[in-house]
Amino acid sequence: MDFNSIEHTFPQVNAEKQRIRQEFSWDIIDFLLEGKSPIDLSALTVEERSQAHKFLFNYGYDYNNKEDRETVDEIFAEAIRFIKSYFVHGHSACPTYFTIPAEIERLNDVRDLLIWASAPRTTERQAWSCAILRVMHTIHHLDNTMRAEFFPEIKRQILDKFRQNITEINGQVYLGSGGDTIPLFGVFYKEEKSRDSLIMKLLHKPKNVAEKIHDRLGVKLVTYTKLDVLRTLYYLYIHNVIMFANLTPGRSRNTILDLEKCQALFAELLDSERETDFAEKGKKLAQLADKLATISPQEQATMEVEKKTYNPLSSSDYKSLQFTVQELVKLENPGFFKARRLRTQLEKYHLGPDLEGLLQELEGPVAEQEIRVLFPLEVQLIDKDNYAQSIDGTASHDAYKQRQQDRACLRVLAGVFALHPELNPLNKAKRESDQIKLGFL
Repeated sequence: MDFNSIEHTFPQVNAEKQRIRQEFSWDIIDFLLEGKSPIDLSALTVEERSQAHKFLFNYGYDYNNKEDRETVDEIFAEAIRFIKSYFVHGHSACPTYFTIPAEIERLNDVRDLLIWASAPRTTERQAWSCAILRVMHTIHHLDNTMRAEFFPEIKRQILDKFRQNITEINGQVYLGSGGDTIPLFGVFYKEEKSRDSLIMKLLHKPKNVAEKIHDRLGVKLVTYTKLDVLRTLYYLYIHNVIMFANLTPGRSRNTILDLEKCQALFAELLDSERETDFAEKGKKLAQLADKLATISPQEQATMEVEKKTYNPLSSSDYKSLQFTVQELVKLENPGFFKARRLRTQLEKYHLGPDLEGLLQELEGPVAEQEIRVLFPLEVQLIDKDNYAQSIDGTASHDAYKQRQQDRACLRVLAGVFALHPELNPLNKAKRESDQIKLGFL
């Protein structure tokens, strides 16, 4: 037996075991098996520049390629700007004296960020590296999921379906025309979320998937009464303004109408709609509106449970009916027309078999003139009184956005708050609550 050989081998075996131990992460295995979001990982397992380069390459960017490097560096710069804008200076959930370490902010090679985020112990540099990578990952998904060049046409086609059903007479807005109309207090179109709003929404969403943003486009119809909320829903369905077959499961919420009561009153509603005498019709609808306006405590409790199941950030004061439908949009295929224009120009000259083959490859096996895609549209129906509450107090959109921002901040800076638990607003709130119970405050 060659003892010298064995003596030589053991250090190599031990070194290999140590390397495997360092590269293996039960957190990542748990993430893979449980389907958790990668932005909730507390650390990576990248130890050196070559590993960082390979990681980034398989992620989709060759850092030795000039264009890829510029793209990654731009994402890094945007992540720094975003954190400084929302999570550091003047943000309610984060102390204003939190600052990004200068070593990170002046970083010349983003691959070092992956190495620093893989440190075995949580340090300021490790925690901030993870925070920036969380935002960078979100921006990467946003940029590679949303096709910005198609969005204006998508928006036009979808919102035009609603605009075609909106009329205005003497300053009063109506849904429908002729005798089949419903007066509206207002119509509001959400034509685009800002880029920062999209990033913020993804950062607070548990699944953090860009293609699952359902409210990038939206329509809000504000009626005068709760009865008209029901009538508006009926109109949208009957006139195929929305296609119920394309409803997105799990994206419907009703915190404004009691369905059992609506069903009981529906026969009266149909009878009212058939009424030819305008004054009598108005009288019957007003009586129905009064019946529907009263909500028992039991009905309210049931709707509150549904509200929190749908979106825990929503205020209990916000009452509406909303759902998401997938709208089919037909878009011109830019590749098809480019290939056809190229063929038209080249046909003026002699087309050899080699060039013909290249053109066929460019056009693809099946030349598609149109691209058909489904795009989500969020529809909200709300009565005037609840709308007034929604623009003020805890039910307001600003208050909702603040709660969303607070949650995203705590998630992105999880490692930083772990180093400074006394600054975590959740811990501070608990301490204050305990002190109140003990009579100290």
